[in-house]
Amino acid sequence: MGYESLFDPLEIGDVTLRNRIMSSGHQTTLVSDHLPTEDFTAYHRARAQGGAGLIVLEAHAVDESGLLTSHTIDASRDAIVDAYEPVAEQLHDDGAAVFAQLFHGGRERYTGDYAPPAPAPSDTPTDRLKVVPRPLTTAEVRELIDSFAAAAERMDRAGLDGVEIVGSHSYLPAQFWSPHLNDRTDEYGGDLESRCRFTVDIATQINERTSDGFVVGVRLSAEERHRRGLDFSETVPIIEHIDAACDLDYWSVVVGSSSTHRSCSYIVPPATKDHSVVEQPGEAVKELVDAPVIVTSRINEPETGDRLIREGAADVVGMTRALIADPAMPQKVTNGNREDITPCVACNQGCIGRYQEGLPIRCTVNPETGREREFADDDTVETASAVTVVGGGPAGLVCATAAAERGHDVTLLEQADRLGGQVRHYADLSHRGAFDDWIDTLATRAANAGVDVQLETRFEPADLAGTDAGDSTDAVVLATGASGRVPDIPISDESRTRVLTPGELLADPDSVRGDTVLVSDWDGNEAALDVAMACSESGRAASVELATATYSPGENVQQYVQNQLLGTLSERNVTFTPHTRVAEIGAASGTGDGTNVVLENIHSESRERRDDIDVVVFAHRGKVAYEPFREAAAQTDVSVHRVGDAWAPRSLDEAVREGDELGREL
Repeated sequence: MGYESLFDPLEIGDVTLRNRIMSSGHQTTLVSDHLPTEDFTAYHRARAQGGAGLIVLEAHAVDESGLLTSHTIDASRDAIVDAYEPVAEQLHDDGAAVFAQLFHGGRERYTGDYAPPAPAPSDTPTDRLKVVPRPLTTAEVRELIDSFAAAAERMDRAGLDGVEIVGSHSYLPAQFWSPHLNDRTDEYGGDLESRCRFTVDIATQINERTSDGFVVGVRLSAEERHRRGLDFSETVPIIEHIDAACDLDYWSVVVGSSSTHRSCSYIVPPATKDHSVVEQPGEAVKELVDAPVIVTSRINEPETGDRLIREGAADVVGMTRALIADPAMPQKVTNGNREDITPCVACNQGCIGRYQEGLPIRCTVNPETGREREFADDDTVETASAVTVVGGGPAGLVCATAAAERGHDVTLLEQADRLGGQVRHYADLSHRGAFDDWIDTLATRAANAGVDVQLETRFEPADLAGTDAGDSTDAVVLATGASGRVPDIPISDESRTRVLTPGELLADPDSVRGDTVLVSDWDGNEAALDVAMACSESGRAASVELATATYSPGENVQQYVQNQLLGTLSERNVTFTPHTRVAEIGAASGTGDGTNVVLENIHSESRERRDDIDVVVFAHRGKVAYEPFREAAAQTDVSVHRVGDAWAPRSLDEAVREGDELGREL
């Protein structure tokens, strides 16, 4: 098989893992009244049935003051025991070990309808979430220690195998560890031993109050990755002291911090980061402790996980987003179906992005994620139809495959010489994920399902009126996407300023070499950041300015991706101009070689004329050609449907979901 290390069983305490693949604790928002729902159970069962060795359930608040959002699971109530008993039993029956994260964010907290005071060791504010905490009294510290232990008791009674004390990403235990955040003068502040006492007391009480063999681990950031955060030289003595002072069964190692915009991106690293950020810390921690070490960070391929274990960087690898994208990934590897794995593209849109919007977990590349109960029934059709899908982008490929798998006779027409649609524009960008691999996987699945793919074939709606095409097609699905949109503004034919769309720019980024480029961003979208990244790479353009009609560039991009890209663009000296749209592109002003571009403030509508812009790239929502649908719909004997941007320009999430749903419904 070639993945022997990844699938070698492992003992953590008295618990045996069938392999080294872990789904780490991550918020699902499949929660009601702070308790897990049936969708929550179905979601995790899919990962257990798919072969994961260890499932660590998401952050559980140990106290009401630690409820991060209205969808945080509350482990401070006895109701959690009854809620989790069937979950533990079913996940065990599916072959997985089950732990739960015990969590309190301290000063790192979101706010909801009501924002109670955030308790912390001291009153040092947190920069990213803009929270000023209140210092805990000594009595309150002891009460929280008891709360952690009581929550662990409830997990034990519910039948879980263990718990993980979350000290990563500058959450409450790490706030006690840090001399930068803990200025207490009682027994929980001061020297290293006192700053670690909070965690040591929690672990000790859990061991005393839970059954023999109940696993206790600690999760920490080996490096917090910001100027006032803990670096590795500071975490080493913390690890050594805690490991010597209490009986821990494992350590879970990550990097990053919730405290700053730059460091929080490591919580769920975008495609700009890879597993290397934890490889060296994992190796170093393994040299410090005898217990197994888990590492988690952008480990999205079985080859990477196997190598990290084989080379001693980890004992267990967290492959969470890989399992979000494809819960059957372990099973496919063991069955020799490696090429059928849906790759995670690290877009962060459906997973952490939806959590931060208060929405249930989804996955851009897997429409079943978070909706497992909806897909449980067999949907094979009794009478097959002839289906023509027009467009070989993600929506078309997903729709064609879903329809073919149900038993329909499906033909897919693509006018280009390769599949992928608009995704191909940015698939090769260094800051994007494995979109090429995903398109290849979709194409392979379509072929395996029996879809007849015809490249370089143009669809003509008028053909449906002819006897051959009309008689051979029962349904047509238009998945033709959208083209780039240039806004309806005055643009002079005499202007020397070139006007491009993102697709045109990304197809030939060297066309702007030496130019001054203005990227016009309509809605804070990722395409604008893609264009700015491409233009600014290796000094390609003479200068790049990103003018956005929103409050900040990338406003509608998942914040960890946004943080990383804006940081890189800032380092490349890209200029950000908020609250601004392009109002007019006129003729050359007659002075020098410049051109006349008019920028307008969206609030005051005041205008500024610029003579220094060679190229304007309009990163606006797409423009749909609606006439093919109208023509096709006029043929009454054929049902005509639209999915994705061909219906209306939106995100990749909607395109994939609509393609899959329609393919199943035909």
